Amino acid sequence: MDKQLQQQLVDEYTKAFAHTYEAGGGYGFRVDHGIRCMIYVGKILELPFFKGKEVNKVAALTAALYADIGKVEALDENNEIIYGSPADNDHANIGARIVSDYIAQYIKDDAIVKFVAQIIEEQHGKEQTTIEAQLVKDVDRLDNYGVITAWRHITYATHDKRRIDRLNEFWIDEGAREKALGYMEKFHFDVVRKIAEERFKKFDAFLNEIEREVRGEDIA
Repeated sequence: MDKQLQQQLVDEYTKAFAHTYEAGGGYGFRVDHGIRCMIYVGKILELPFFKGKEVNKVAALTAALYADIGKVEALDENNEIIYGSPADNDHANIGARIVSDYIAQYIKDDAIVKFVAQIIEEQHGKEQTTIEAQLVKDVDRLDNYGVITAWRHITYATHDKRRIDRLNEFWIDEGAREKALGYMEKFHFDVVRKIAEERFKKFDAFLNEIEREVRGEDIA
């Protein structure tokens, strides 16, 4: 994908979510998430595992960026994405239906636009039938691992009015850690899973260190 097309797609996506808020991520998080997923796809496709494999890079990059575009219909009157709302739960199908409204003015190949819609539609509750859809699903999962997810934990804690000594509740007591471990088996590509495993270790250690400092256990 050439840089001009990529920037046009990013700019259009940014306009959709730039002034939005959500409990787990705060302001503009959906923009940052989409851009990160696009970056991940670009970098992962450069790994030796993908050399020689037939991948529609334009479709994969675009779908990674726009995978959550259906969440625009989950916004309330305050521009907050409401988790668990009908539109949030169905955002993959909604996204597949509306994504052409955002990208067709930049991507002139109708077949690629339709393929992007297919990739998005397969992201939730369905089997990913192409290497592009599998990769987009994997990078979406990958973005929920690592120290970077501390931002989501902190914003969630702020939204729920939790103090710092309760930051670990969501990770341990409410089962997020076990859920993250369980999702390790769902990655399609081992090369992505290994990155997620390393990120998991870093984040686990990060939260443990916060706990130690809160309790003063790092003081000899």
